[in-house]
Amino acid sequence: MTEKHFNPQVSCVQTGEMYPDFPYASGGELEKNLRDLLEGLGLSRENPFSSYVKPGQTVLIKPNWVRDRNPLGYDISSLITHTSLIKYVIDFLLVAMEGKGKIVIADAPLQNCNFSNLRKEIRIDELVESVLKKYPDMDIVIEDWRLTTIRSSDTHEPKVQNFKESSEYRLVDLGKESLLEDVSKYSDRFRVTKYKRSLMAPHHQKGIHEYLVSRRIHEADFFINMPKMKTHIKAGLTCSMKNLVGINGHKEFLPHHIKGSYFEGGDNYSRSSWLRARYEDLYDYVWENINNFSVLKRKILMRALQYLWALANIVDKENISAGSWRGNDTIWRTTLDLNHIAYFDGAKPLKILTIVDGIIAGEGQGPLEPTPKPLGILLAGENPAYIDAVVAQMMGFTVARIPTVYNAIYNRKSKFSDVFLEDFKLDFKDQEGTKKVVFSEIPDFNFKKPLFWEGA
Repeated sequence: MTEKHFNPQVSCVQTGEMYPDFPYASGGELEKNLRDLLEGLGLSRENPFSSYVKPGQTVLIKPNWVRDRNPLGYDISSLITHTSLIKYVIDFLLVAMEGKGKIVIADAPLQNCNFSNLRKEIRIDELVESVLKKYPDMDIVIEDWRLTTIRSSDTHEPKVQNFKESSEYRLVDLGKESLLEDVSKYSDRFRVTKYKRSLMAPHHQKGIHEYLVSRRIHEADFFINMPKMKTHIKAGLTCSMKNLVGINGHKEFLPHHIKGSYFEGGDNYSRSSWLRARYEDLYDYVWENINNFSVLKRKILMRALQYLWALANIVDKENISAGSWRGNDTIWRTTLDLNHIAYFDGAKPLKILTIVDGIIAGEGQGPLEPTPKPLGILLAGENPAYIDAVVAQMMGFTVARIPTVYNAIYNRKSKFSDVFLEDFKLDFKDQEGTKKVVFSEIPDFNFKKPLFWEGA
């Protein structure tokens, strides 16, 4: 039997469907909602983090800061963790830390995210500056954990790829304990979009499964995970567990799918296709050598990829790409690996408190192109598997068809297993009060599913 480490209790509070305006005044409705949420976990209403952190210690906050714009033209409220929630979490930390200590706020966004623009857009620097004026003994830093970045033109053609080295990360090898070990016979076909396959190959093969994670994870005395509730084209949904993929610096350490069709041992797309296979081969060649091409050759090859892709779609009548469908059998393994590292790779299991922003959630083609879903939901808990199970139910998914969630609860290798979902009850607070809700009766808010996930 799997040893149980974390209480599966999940607290949920129904809120309004709008965020307060900057500078997010104290004492407002959202702050009250957040206190209700944490009180639902048995934490102090006045000093909710007192049992987690003391004065002079270090806290890590990991929001979802995936990119600085929504390509669909919406604002980024459905894309990233809203700064108002970060503000109130910092306020609670200041009470517990008595204004003394360090807070690190960090993420590893998409490789072409303009991090400076993101910081301006969400006004995080203004927030930090206002806190430091009142609490000069606090140290608050904002970090970009990406080690590979791409500058893109308006037509999204890659221009420069920077591969930075850093001593602020450590290599962690899960070896045979990795969830990827069960599919390691296909390790030479592990892929992640828009990266060199040769940089991944040495780190993932039979018996070796290495990740490069920020040292901040286990240097912190307290870790607050603050994901955005969104659908996800590769994983079905992204929330507590998927947000921790951002603790890894080089995406080249992150298998996202296996090259080839489902019937050939891959999970990039479903049916075998000669044209699709040629597209994959050319794609590998382009991204393996992207920095060696002249501007002209790069443009020609990118155009060739576009035409080959379009032709394959016409002939095969299927446009699944990059493992973005319910048949992806890879990304959940990478996700659980990184959660095991975050929670269990230190001297003892690390208590990570998760606070989910579902006030304006994201549906459709998340996580990068979500359609806003005003929902008015906050969730919190210590066991990420059960939080994400609640999220799956609220989105209208069948948990057994969301591999990340199902395997986190039922897979023999998972360290998050606890009660079966039929025995789980959600602590749900709305205008009528607080009640215990059995899993099957958790509200279904009928999220629009990503393409090729409708059957889940």
